[in-house]
Amino acid sequence: MNWEAISAIAGLLGAVGVIVTLIYLSTQIKQNNNQLSGAATVAVYEYQRSLVEMLTNDTELYKIALRGNEDLDVLTDWEKQRFTLWCLYETGMWEMCHKLYKQGALDETIYFGKVKYWLQLHSSPGRRDWWNMHTAMISDAFYQDVSKQLKDIPVRKLRETNPIFNSSVHDAKTE
Repeated sequence: MNWEAISAIAGLLGAVGVIVTLIYLSTQIKQNNNQLSGAATVAVYEYQRSLVEMLTNDTELYKIALRGNEDLDVLTDWEKQRFTLWCLYETGMWEMCHKLYKQGALDETIYFGKVKYWLQLHSSPGRRDWWNMHTAMISDAFYQDVSKQLKDIPVRKLRETNPIFNSSVHDAKTE
């Protein structure tokens, strides 16, 4: 066997080695992306769980949120402060989902399922007023994207789209 044949075989083996390495790296990247997507999904559902827990553990906050969503002006100054903090916390989840989705880390069906609810929530009169006044702690790209979507949605009380959020039911029980 001459040196040219040995060199050709070595080159072929080197090319096969590169191809095998690229296939391996591709598989590793795909597995890593799946793990990141899974972690993002878990983070979204943990955040959602914490939001629900906060409202179920704090009846006063829940009533403030229901009333504030319908009409921001019916809240006292103290209640408006709590409502604002609640909205920032809740909007933080939406913004997190927005960023994860834009990065390709959050599944489209999960993201758009959440967006459907958030757009209904932000179509309520009080929440829409809040959205238009409180932009300091929200990224500009997120605010612009959501505001563009909200322009096409009429302002409606949340109880009209989700009857479970009828604040008058809770007000009647406390009177």
